[in-house]
Amino acid sequence: MMHVVSNILNARNWPILALLLSFGLWMGALGFQYIGNMQPCQMCYWQRHAHKAVIVISALALISRYGLKTDKWSRIFLGLIGLAFLTSFGLAFWHTGVEYTWWEGPQSCMGGAVTIDPTDILKALEAPVKMPSCGEVPWSMLGLSMAGYNAILSAGAAIMSFLFAAKAK
Repeated sequence: MMHVVSNILNARNWPILALLLSFGLWMGALGFQYIGNMQPCQMCYWQRHAHKAVIVISALALISRYGLKTDKWSRIFLGLIGLAFLTSFGLAFWHTGVEYTWWEGPQSCMGGAVTIDPTDILKALEAPVKMPSCGEVPWSMLGLSMAGYNAILSAGAAIMSFLFAAKAK
């Protein structure tokens, strides 16, 4: 069993696995938004951007390996993937702390009305837009919110990325 895991979970396959993990988390967030009708707050959007970065960097690593037929940049890509996951962890941990009232979130996350200025692009947004508060938890499982699960998964993925980068040739 360990042999199978080590054949899959290694530096060579990590860009594929990282891409799939971030894509899955991003699609899960979109599922909660569009199927579960749980509108994201500002901090939720920030976490999505970090996963988009993982997807792009992983895709570039795969293009380098399979398109350009070189592993010359492998260590750099693995490190960048780690930094993107570390960013996701930081944002998710911050968001989790806001949800549990350990600290306050940014002013843009307080759930008030936001008005768009000037002239509102063909008056399409005449009414104020209400963003959900970053302190509200629309879904949780076993006491952890989506941000909490994102923090745990992103921290683990960042650690894996940095370990693989350290071992890469």
